[in-house]
Amino acid sequence: MPKSELPSCTSAYNDCDLAGFSTHIAMDADDHAANLTAWKQLYDQLTPGRFSGSITELWLDGLQVFCETTSHTVRQTCEVWPGSWWFGIPLHQGASVRIGGAAFAGDSIAVRPGGAEFELLTPNRFQILGIVVQQKELTEYIHATEGIEPPSVLSSQELLHTQPEMRSRAQWLLRQILDEVAATPELMLHAASRNAIRNSVMQMLTELCRPFMLMQPEDTALSSRHALVSKIREQLLDHHDAAISIPDICRNFFVSRRTLQNAFQQVVGMSPGAYLRVLRLNGVRRALRDSASPFTSVQEAACEWGFWHLSQFSCDYKRMFGELPSESLRLRNARR
Repeated sequence: MPKSELPSCTSAYNDCDLAGFSTHIAMDADDHAANLTAWKQLYDQLTPGRFSGSITELWLDGLQVFCETTSHTVRQTCEVWPGSWWFGIPLHQGASVRIGGAAFAGDSIAVRPGGAEFELLTPNRFQILGIVVQQKELTEYIHATEGIEPPSVLSSQELLHTQPEMRSRAQWLLRQILDEVAATPELMLHAASRNAIRNSVMQMLTELCRPFMLMQPEDTALSSRHALVSKIREQLLDHHDAAISIPDICRNFFVSRRTLQNAFQQVVGMSPGAYLRVLRLNGVRRALRDSASPFTSVQEAACEWGFWHLSQFSCDYKRMFGELPSESLRLRNARR
């Protein structure tokens, strides 16, 4: 397709609202193609019947997460904005899903750099989850956590072949993010919960890329792992509303992810991510139990401490403390 027939995705990206959540329904393939924000697309419907499609998308300052459904077989000419990477995870299995000339397998994830046109062929009743991330941001994240650059396959190959269980975890995470924000739009009002969602996506992308990376040897220059863990705990408690992530810690303390992992396993017997989550759970519990706390609802306290999956938060809270967070709040209110 001549590129002149397609709208500019660069101008759309520069002009669009970069923080929000929306769902669009279309009854025409061309209208549907135009509903995916900041993309440059042209769809050809290949099977007869009235078309229907939907796009649910979340924007977090240059990070786009979406779910797209289409009712009929469609040939798609697509291009995402320059300086980005797109990752696509179809929920439909089989050789009828193709990117260029390559057929998707059960372990396949599509990846394409921004500014480069590509083609998709999708079957009837198709659904795909997608992420678009700034190349600079993912590069910095991987460099901070792994100490190396992103793998070259992100630009040179159309399909990444990963473990099926890793692909399933990625599907689960993206569905949960979209479902949680749809059910609780107030999540977007809290910087900590927005940052936590962003960090979850970046961590998942790093895990997908890790098998293709050449790992560097562990940094052994750290003199005191115990001091490192203590300093990290202090930073988290002092800045709990910032949803400090593992890459933030690696950058702030000049350590690799492997060094961090080994330090936490030696000092507290768990991974850095698990330890930070436990600290946040304890922080919410104090907020719910403290009579001087400004938080009047469980949701508000949880979001302030960086929790976005509220049902999972409740389960984790009860597992940790033996009671639901609502019970903790009710007991506080009863003491007043």
